[in-house]
Amino acid sequence: MKRKRIPTQKELEDNFSSWKSVSKEKVAAINARNEVLRREKEKKEAKFTARLTQADFEGFKAVAERKGIPYQTLLGFVIHAYVQGSLVDVEEIRKVFPALKLKKEA
Repeated sequence: MKRKRIPTQKELEDNFSSWKSVSKEKVAAINARNEVLRREKEKKEAKFTARLTQADFEGFKAVAERKGIPYQTLLGFVIHAYVQGSLVDVEEIRKVFPALKLKKEA
């Protein structure tokens, strides 16, 4: 979803004469809809803070850029895959298959 540009104060003042009043019912309906959307988003997403070395962070961002996705999306994917048990630990695989040569990709 593309965000609309927020007008400057001067633009708002210049266009003030063309503004139209909105009914209280319309304002209440918009506020109610926004509240529902906010609650739905809160259910879907959680925020957290993590401390990483600058090198790890830059490396992670570089991997995301190579894959053509935002690094936050990649981070969410990695965490989800780990929680679901589908994130593969290369070192564990090498213990089971010591002769296996795996392509090294970050």
